[in-house]
Amino acid sequence: MKRTILTILIYGVMVLAVTGCGKENQEIDKQTSEEIDKELLRCLESELGGYLVTEKDDLIEIPLIEIKNNDKEKIAYYKGVYASNHPDNKYVIVFPKNGTYDFYVMKDFDKYFYEKFSMYQKSDISSIAIYIHNQENDVDFKDIANKCVTKNNTKDEKTISSEALDKLNGTTKIVIKSNQKILGIINDKNKLTEILNAISSSKQYGNAFLCDGHAFNFEMYDSNNKLIDTVYIWGDGKRLIPKSVSEGCCYYSISNDTDLRKIIEEETDYVFYGIFDFRDNGKQTQQLIYKDNKYNYYLNSENTNEILIMFMLNNQTMTLKHALENKHISAEKAASEYPDILIRKSR
Repeated sequence: MKRTILTILIYGVMVLAVTGCGKENQEIDKQTSEEIDKELLRCLESELGGYLVTEKDDLIEIPLIEIKNNDKEKIAYYKGVYASNHPDNKYVIVFPKNGTYDFYVMKDFDKYFYEKFSMYQKSDISSIAIYIHNQENDVDFKDIANKCVTKNNTKDEKTISSEALDKLNGTTKIVIKSNQKILGIINDKNKLTEILNAISSSKQYGNAFLCDGHAFNFEMYDSNNKLIDTVYIWGDGKRLIPKSVSEGCCYYSISNDTDLRKIIEEETDYVFYGIFDFRDNGKQTQQLIYKDNKYNYYLNSENTNEILIMFMLNNQTMTLKHALENKHISAEKAASEYPDILIRKSR
């Protein structure tokens, strides 16, 4: 799957099909500053604070001016704090005006963290951008979202038809594809059961859907190697729909704790990550940042801290240089998928 340099969906405006699965009409769903969920913010601040402090710490405010001195009118809400006795433990919460991601507004918050730490975490919950660093970089954003985000109204929920599920339950092999390329094959019975349970748990809520399109195909085969159905999987690892019931932009969301991205990483060499390029467009200097037995790897950058990598499963963000040096990702993989960023040359 072709990855973009900036993962706009992390903080981006969400495009919704608001008139139902089979309709083509779309509109932009924007939140105004008056619509910020104060209860959600209180919950996020409480949960994030728990990752920063011990019983001997107080939370000290970080003034916005310390991070950003321009475009402040484009920020609807800001909160930044650090732990009094552990000043490297800090978080920043930002809600951009209208919930709209603006690279030039938000990059200062990344810069504040990447200039201080070799690794930190970032995520988005309901269009609220979160940056956090603690000693372990172990924030569980999924758990925080489960605690803080209001659940969908269950009266509108719909499950996949029993007919479609009965067919899928005969699956003995799954071929994982992206853009028709085979990434891997799953035939382990326990793993198949985990996936089928996730599909069975999935629910459809209402009739408004992100029209962002699926990223993977799970081709489901029976014991005679006959294709039963193809399940479309979205890039967040939680949304899916069998091809046999697919219509328009609609999908079902997994309601148990399964994250299909984790299974894809376990069963293939695919890695869920994105590279963030904060370089200015001016003159750059080519710098050697990594080498192996066959190649040297270079970045065109005055400051190598300006090129970051984020791993989506744990939300850990770090400089690309740090990720390569600490074997978080192979240089060969990063260079092949981002050749304009990481330049490989024979030694």
